[in-house]
Amino acid sequence: MNTKTKRLWREYVKGGAFGIFGMLGISVYILADTYFIATGIGNEALASLNIAIPVYGLLTGIGLMLGIGGATKFTILRSKEKYDDSKKTFANTLILGGMLSLGMTLIGVFFAEEFTRFLGADEAIFQTTKIYLQTVLLFSSFFIMNNIFVAFVRNDNNPKIAMMGMIIGSFGNIVLDYIFIFPLQMGMLGAALATVTAPAVGLALMIYYWLKHSKNLKLKMPTVFIKEWVGIISLGSSAFITDFSNGLVILLFNLTIVGISGNIGVAAYGVVANIALVIVAVYIGLGQGIQPLVSESFGRNREEDLKKILKWTVFLTFGMGVITYGLGFAFAPGIMEIFNSEGDPNMSRLGIEGIRVYFGAFVFMGINITMGAFFAAVSLAKPAIRISLLRGVFLIIPIVFLLPRWMGMLGVWLVVPLVELITLIFVIGYLRYFFKQTMIKY
Repeated sequence: MNTKTKRLWREYVKGGAFGIFGMLGISVYILADTYFIATGIGNEALASLNIAIPVYGLLTGIGLMLGIGGATKFTILRSKEKYDDSKKTFANTLILGGMLSLGMTLIGVFFAEEFTRFLGADEAIFQTTKIYLQTVLLFSSFFIMNNIFVAFVRNDNNPKIAMMGMIIGSFGNIVLDYIFIFPLQMGMLGAALATVTAPAVGLALMIYYWLKHSKNLKLKMPTVFIKEWVGIISLGSSAFITDFSNGLVILLFNLTIVGISGNIGVAAYGVVANIALVIVAVYIGLGQGIQPLVSESFGRNREEDLKKILKWTVFLTFGMGVITYGLGFAFAPGIMEIFNSEGDPNMSRLGIEGIRVYFGAFVFMGINITMGAFFAAVSLAKPAIRISLLRGVFLIIPIVFLLPRWMGMLGVWLVVPLVELITLIFVIGYLRYFFKQTMIKY
């Protein structure tokens, strides 16, 4: 490995590690919610959490869409020395984020009941679901603006600060989860208030860094809004679809599982899905962490660097997927014992089967997620969006309606592995096209 490759590898490891640990920080507090709600409130409350989780995916997806889309454009513009345009991109991203935050907050104020019914909560868990859902919606701005600032701070060559904000916030959430649910006995309201703490703390740290230490994150009032917003959204759409589709999958699965196994099945799926969110966060974090390096290499037309980054990413994500599946298969009974506080044998049986089948998706999923991020980072929105739509919408919707009808709960668990395997075939085709055609153009 020559000096240039060693330097590229160091930057890759640094960015990837900070991205992964930062996203782990975000996802772990949802897993903490799962554990504390299961042990401190019960299985019905756990079902409520799983019903409400899609709104978390929606808010996080919006923040990632704007953050990654805006920050990618920001980095490419700076690499081409278009500094005024990069400042306008930063300002446009913040304006759009503020508008969408206000819209989601108003939904929480006026339409919380309708949203709760839409997500499929029955009478037994309606009130606890509504409490969690409405609280999260009222603090939408924390989730959306935090993800925007994290992306820009990371692209301002400070991935460590971005990671610290996410980890510190998540640690605060875990501590407050315990305090609110156990000593203070605040139930689902306590769990929801603890959840919004993490992005609030992270956002405060990001804003402090921006105001006191950043030299590049400057604002310049834009004169064009709609066109710029479309560009930001298109580059970030892959990230939005990836994160939001997790919530969509949970919603579709909840509606399917209720008819097969009732609320116990939903609770079992909640454990599997929330653990899966942590693994997905690792892949998303890797994609986000290497994005500045990919965008800079693309902006400077360094094709060989892009090929090396791509090769490292494929090997790393495939290896992580195999190891994750093996660990999940081996320790599935112990995992379910942790989250099944009431000792329900049906929940345990369903969850063990779910982990041992569903986790097979991780072997392919990491490649699909990081390659979607790769295409977005090189300003190719169309293939990035297509990959995300394939795995998040176009394949999963028909398959989730067909397989469970034929195979019951086993069919439910098989949906995601099958979707990721099919998506991988398309990803390979897009990559071949990119290096044969697109790099010649640029």
